[in-house]
Amino acid sequence: MGSNEIPLVIVPYPPELTVEEIIERRSYEKIGSRAPNKFFLYRLAYIKELKRRFGNNITMTKASPLIGLSWSREPQEVKETYKRLSVLVEDRLKEMRRIDPLVIIQENFVPPTPPPTNNGVVEEPIFFHPYFDYDYDYFYYGYYNYFY
Repeated sequence: MGSNEIPLVIVPYPPELTVEEIIERRSYEKIGSRAPNKFFLYRLAYIKELKRRFGNNITMTKASPLIGLSWSREPQEVKETYKRLSVLVEDRLKEMRRIDPLVIIQENFVPPTPPPTNNGVVEEPIFFHPYFDYDYDYFYYGYYNYFY
């Protein structure tokens, strides 16, 4: 086996991942997020087995295609087991959210941008009326009399 090759790993069944182990990997801010899906949990188990056998010197760019290939070859029973594990993790997260209701669930919300400031200068609209002095009689009020 060359240095660029990674052997196909057989992930232990039943999974050696526990609900607590999965939740411990999360930061406090991520408690409000959904539980990982069945493939992601399988990926965690695969990486755990890779590290146990070969150490930390394996890059994820090399391992990821193998994880996907291995997942596609797994029987439905294995996939259902990881799905049940995902449901257990989600149930535990819901329980944690009930205990600590101050967990903020992040949403993909972008606040509106504030209007630009002009360094305290307030620009008021200038109103222009095309017939501003239409009914003003300049001859009557002596405006043109000055010139005569």
